[in-house]
Amino acid sequence: MQILYVACSIGYLHSVGFTRKRERLINPMDRVSPQPSTSVQNQAVSESLPLPFLPNELVVEILSRLPVKSLLQFRCVCKSWMSLISDPYFMKKHLHLSTRSTHFNHHRIILSATTAEFHLKSCSVSSLFNSPSTVCDDLSYPVKNKFRHDGIVGSCNGLLCFAIKGDCVLLWNPSMRASKKSPPLSNNWRPGCFTAFGLGYDHVTEDYKVVAVFCDPNEIYSECKVKVYSMATNSWRKIQDFPHGFSPYQNSGKFVSGTLNWAANHPVGSTSLWVIVSLDLHKETYREVLPPDYEKEDCSTPTLGVLQECLCMNYDYKKTHFVVWMMKDYGIRESWFKLVSIPYLPNPEDFSYSGPYYVSENGEVLLMFEFDLILYDPRDNSFKYPRIESGKGWFDAEVYVETLVSPMKH
Repeated sequence: MQILYVACSIGYLHSVGFTRKRERLINPMDRVSPQPSTSVQNQAVSESLPLPFLPNELVVEILSRLPVKSLLQFRCVCKSWMSLISDPYFMKKHLHLSTRSTHFNHHRIILSATTAEFHLKSCSVSSLFNSPSTVCDDLSYPVKNKFRHDGIVGSCNGLLCFAIKGDCVLLWNPSMRASKKSPPLSNNWRPGCFTAFGLGYDHVTEDYKVVAVFCDPNEIYSECKVKVYSMATNSWRKIQDFPHGFSPYQNSGKFVSGTLNWAANHPVGSTSLWVIVSLDLHKETYREVLPPDYEKEDCSTPTLGVLQECLCMNYDYKKTHFVVWMMKDYGIRESWFKLVSIPYLPNPEDFSYSGPYYVSENGEVLLMFEFDLILYDPRDNSFKYPRIESGKGWFDAEVYVETLVSPMKH
């Protein structure tokens, strides 16, 4: 809040400076006015004083810490600020500071409502943890089909990805109100087929990519076909098939350290193994990431997630606890550790936890249970339900960061 106040003050000084320059261009002989009073003379003296000077480096440091909504407004202050806020270096600096903010002030969660119509809301993650009541904003989804629920694939650097009928994707930055729809995949779809998507970022080419793994269970011996969408070229292209004998579950790939990771099934004789298949987004090569040594016999089929930019694995253990593992150093099996084990309350309808979506600095975990968000505190083993104004009942959720990344600029 203090940074925003300082930025507003700087913006005001810029606008005042522009006004004074404009006034000095007016011929003083064209002005006819009575003798000014003492108060007016004092005001004239104060206005003749030079404006305070702030180095450009300091202005950049201040503005790069502001929320996107304020930056979009400040683009109108002057041409130099418009140029600065649109500059790729500034956008990267703002992205870096936003994603690594210890107070997660720039993090928001998008919520898909459990209603007949496709309705999306967004609220502050920080508010869910720290405020007794949270206000939700209605989001205007760019694709106008209110009776079709498009699935959330994931988020990356402020961009959200939605799968539209399994045939194309939408990249959308709700903070910028900018979006781009991909061309169709044109796969040979038939009943039983599905597509597992994943959104990530290629750090080498600085391009956002969506990977589509097309699976046809009707073809027993065929590999899953894979295509990659480039936001820079707005096109799909085919790459190497998914590894032979491996089939991803119908869940999205999780982006970590330049790779997309899918939970996959690998039949071995009369049994099948649960594995993690990783795709390097730049090299477009596959590898297997080894899971931790967990309780395979007594748990549900694990799912993958991302917390604090680390790969996570989650499962129900004996229907009494929800267990979350985290891989601190990506690709190193020894770095897996059990982050938290969350007990289930008496659950007559046999619901499971979804998520986790976020973990605060003090270890509180944000999840979903029975279509509502819930906070679990492992310090005292307590639960609480965040109160959300004008909203209740959620089908899906995804945490994203407010950034200046626009799908229209690639």
